[in-house]
Amino acid sequence: MTRLTLHTGYQEEETCFIKYQLIKHNKGKVAYTEEEKINLILKDEEENILGGLVGHIDWECFFIDILWVDELLRGLGKGQELIREAEELAITKGCRFIRLETFSFQAPEFYKRLGFKEMGKLEDFPKGYTHYYMYKELN
Repeated sequence: MTRLTLHTGYQEEETCFIKYQLIKHNKGKVAYTEEEKINLILKDEEENILGGLVGHIDWECFFIDILWVDELLRGLGKGQELIREAEELAITKGCRFIRLETFSFQAPEFYKRLGFKEMGKLEDFPKGYTHYYMYKELN
């Protein structure tokens, strides 16, 4: 057997190779789609970014990676507006779910009010907080 060595560090080329190998394996098991990256951005009249939702669509699911709204706009329904826009887009793209992660110091109750359900949580991560895994079924 060949002697294996472990290399640490980060190289983009190695990351792409590993990702490609996993995708190739997955395609043999599940119908595969190309990931589609999505940004929904709130800007003022001067093109300043005041909020946004960053995500991607894959396997009939819209993954919300980041949702942020500037403090000046919080409480004005802009986060809810971004989520609703993402839901409409997800439905038109044939998604069955929206999935996201949030922390107890962020907005788990906000997402629950919008119909998201908790599918898991990791207590005391980061230390003193809870990490929530949430989803919403789309009709």
